[in-house]
Amino acid sequence: MNQILLSKMEIRNFKGIKDFILDIGGLNAFIFGENGTGKTTGEDAFLWVLFGKDSANRADFSVKPQDKDGSDIHFLETDVTLHLLINGQPKTLRKMLKEKWTRKRGTTTDEFDGHETSYWIDEVPAKAREYAAAINSIINETVFKLLTNPFFFCTQIKWEDRRKTLMEICGDVSDADVIASDKSLESLTEILSGKSINDQRKIIAEKIKMLNEQIKAIPIKINELSRTVLGEEINYSVVEAGLLEHKATLQKIEKSMLDASQLTADFRQKQQESFKLSSAIEKRKNELDAEARAGSRQLTDEKAKLENEKYRLEVASQMTGPKIKDKETLFANNEAKLVELRQTWIQENEKQFKEPDPEAFVCPTCGQGLPQGQKQERIEQMRHNFEHAKAQTMDKARSEGKEIGAKQTAISEEIETMKKDLTNNELKIAEIDERLSEINKEINAEAKDHTAPNYNVDEQYRRLQSQYNALMEELNKPVEDTTSELLQQKAKVTEQIETLNNLLHTRDVAIKTKARIEELKAEERTLAQQLSEFEKQRNLIEQFIMAKVNLLEGNINSRFKIVKWKLFDVQINGGINECCEAMVDGVTWPNVNHAGKVNAGLDIINVLADHYGCLAPIWIDFRESVSRIIDTQSQVINLIKSEPDKVLRVEVV
Repeated sequence: MNQILLSKMEIRNFKGIKDFILDIGGLNAFIFGENGTGKTTGEDAFLWVLFGKDSANRADFSVKPQDKDGSDIHFLETDVTLHLLINGQPKTLRKMLKEKWTRKRGTTTDEFDGHETSYWIDEVPAKAREYAAAINSIINETVFKLLTNPFFFCTQIKWEDRRKTLMEICGDVSDADVIASDKSLESLTEILSGKSINDQRKIIAEKIKMLNEQIKAIPIKINELSRTVLGEEINYSVVEAGLLEHKATLQKIEKSMLDASQLTADFRQKQQESFKLSSAIEKRKNELDAEARAGSRQLTDEKAKLENEKYRLEVASQMTGPKIKDKETLFANNEAKLVELRQTWIQENEKQFKEPDPEAFVCPTCGQGLPQGQKQERIEQMRHNFEHAKAQTMDKARSEGKEIGAKQTAISEEIETMKKDLTNNELKIAEIDERLSEINKEINAEAKDHTAPNYNVDEQYRRLQSQYNALMEELNKPVEDTTSELLQQKAKVTEQIETLNNLLHTRDVAIKTKARIEELKAEERTLAQQLSEFEKQRNLIEQFIMAKVNLLEGNINSRFKIVKWKLFDVQINGGINECCEAMVDGVTWPNVNHAGKVNAGLDIINVLADHYGCLAPIWIDFRESVSRIIDTQSQVINLIKSEPDKVLRVEVV
């Protein structure tokens, strides 16, 4: 792995720093100073020499010293020299900016004519292009800033580029890998039939939309047909009875016309009795018909109740299945967390304190070695800090493990209960299906065996019919009635008979309309089944997407100690959008405190350093607000606000 260290930096007339030398010999350092003494300016100078930008990644910032009124101080040279150690080999980079003043012919004063920048590589003058090429051969500008600024990756890089970089580091997850990770997704291969997830998702969405529209239209059609039937709802038994009555009346009139003299009170009474007998006969026929159909109606009612119960159980099972999957996914995720916590505890338990070389402790002021007592005291303090941090990490891993373990027991019990409910529902549905099969056979058998009842075997019917026939024999005797009144009555009754006959003709139309309504209901059930199947496929694809989310995020997050990456954003409507947002302890980057951001940034730098194979000096501003930073192999330069330090003070560690 390549290593870039800052050995020394010489600053002259750069922004607010007049003359300063940072000599740290490639070691970690603390730079103390109150606000305005130039801590951040040192980092700006470091980046200006390399890339012409400041720590905020601005190229248009002013590097020249200014007076108290904010105006540039002229006739000064801004000069910064970096002494680097690249894989142990020294490398010097120097950059100087100065003003150009020229005196035009015929004038006595010099005029400002822009700026001039000079470059040196290992004390050899170089052109700007050569200088930039030399720096680029050491390290790419973006990569260098990623490795030196804990905030750069999360604030200066677009989320799309952050995501792309993480994919390059950790690798993407193929659709085949996702399907192989979950047996419940195996049927997805057949559903896709070579299509991509996104294409199949669009196809299913279109199918669901189309089926919903068709299902939505069917009740409207049924309602329109029902209104037609209801609008002309006719009791055809009453019509038939009325027709018989009018025919009887017509017979009476015709007989009366044959013999008007015979239309006596006795004749009228017999006629009324015949009507009553006719109505009683029709009533008895209806009763016999109803008794013949009683068994079939009872089976139909039982069938309807069983179908409703089956539908309720199927809906309950459909809702329980996804819940079980969610709980199983949560259980698996918790198991992965337990494994990670055990590994963390083991790694921390195996860590041992490495005692530093006592000769490395020197006085930051005079450069001489510290007294032996102070050296040992500092080593013991470092040992204490190490052991304390180790114990805290192990205790935290142990506590979190116990908490997750307790949750796993509850989740396991919930899964078992839901599976039992699902099994019970399936058994009940099987029982219902078996009974429905028996009922359908019984209904079909009755339909085949059903014939109109033989009314003549009924004693009451035979008695009424006999009385009616005897009475009709008397009423059918020839009579004579030539009066105009009888003719008018005959015309009126004939018209009424024709009207009732026309009503009976509409019965066929009503029967066809009802048959069409039943067809639409059957079509609605078929479409609902198709819709259910496509919704299952849609749920399977959504389950696939969530599985891919978990695999991909898990693969990437396993590389980081502190930072967890949110790579997908689940919408309220179930859609999933790509994103790339850093999170620390479940808190998104913008809401993490400064100390958390610093350590998260160092965690990111450690991973990026392994990926790019390079270590570079890390600058940490406002270091006083961070009690402890995570371990890193890179050189760390800490900028600390210290009110007692009116000028910059440096301590090398």
